[in-house]
Amino acid sequence: VVAKRWCQETEDLVVVNEEDTERIRQNIRDLDKGLGAYQTGENNQTYTQWQQLTCKITPKLLHEVLPPHGCFSSATGSAYEDEEMAAVLKKLKQQAPAMAEQGVSAAELQSIIDAEPTADCASTDRFNFTPINIRHSFPPHATPDELRRFSKDKSWLLRSILQSRTCEDILGEFQLAFLVILVGQNFCGIEHWKRILHLVLGSAEVLGDARVVETVVVPVLRCFMSQLRVCPHEFVASVLEQDNFVAEILQEFVLNVYESGGGLDPEIARLRAVLKMFDWVLPEGQQLQTKADEEEGEYAPQVVDL
Repeated sequence: VVAKRWCQETEDLVVVNEEDTERIRQNIRDLDKGLGAYQTGENNQTYTQWQQLTCKITPKLLHEVLPPHGCFSSATGSAYEDEEMAAVLKKLKQQAPAMAEQGVSAAELQSIIDAEPTADCASTDRFNFTPINIRHSFPPHATPDELRRFSKDKSWLLRSILQSRTCEDILGEFQLAFLVILVGQNFCGIEHWKRILHLVLGSAEVLGDARVVETVVVPVLRCFMSQLRVCPHEFVASVLEQDNFVAEILQEFVLNVYESGGGLDPEIARLRAVLKMFDWVLPEGQQLQTKADEEEGEYAPQVVDL
């Protein structure tokens, strides 16, 4: 029996003392009159959906990712906030000469920088998601050709992460990150969710690797479809459609599948059926290929050996 009480002062659940826990344990049947029936089984749609959304979230993963006390709030942070703050400060420093020309002194600029909120890296109230630097998706000491290829194709980064994390870990974090934003209303979740989606569906080269396709690509795609099925329309409009990210990465995935031979066409057909719930139209691979060719043309990147 795990017994906790809501503390109005800290706005958190606190563990009750052992004496009260034992009393509840001894009188567990007394709770029945205040509880409702929780239906389980194959015929219960809500329970089945919840299983699909959480099937890869293990106790070990929760222990690794959640803050030490096992709880989080909308204010719980992550390393993604550190990245965002670093980017803001870098931009402010880059704008220093222009601001000086406008009469802003060095002391005033420093006060602006000091006023920016900083992430508390020492805080324990932080998610410990697997770091995914989606912009640095190429190997160390990469050649010009590798820089060009793997800046767009995330296959090298995916394989690199799979050296330290299992396929189950990646899928589990994808599920957990989705619930962190959908249920927990914490936007650190959507950032990690987007990065995993980009990492997996943005990897073109691995589509030729049957093992990775079967253990990572297809499970993540099917999980994504399960997540869409439970999304309220307003959540999709305000969160998932933001910056047009989901539409762009899905189109990139369809193009990658088309160029690799179309082995995942049945999965894409199921995806299109789900997208119809939100009036999303996913172009055919041939259409995307023609569009890509027209956009590149004579301006396509060239690799020159020096």
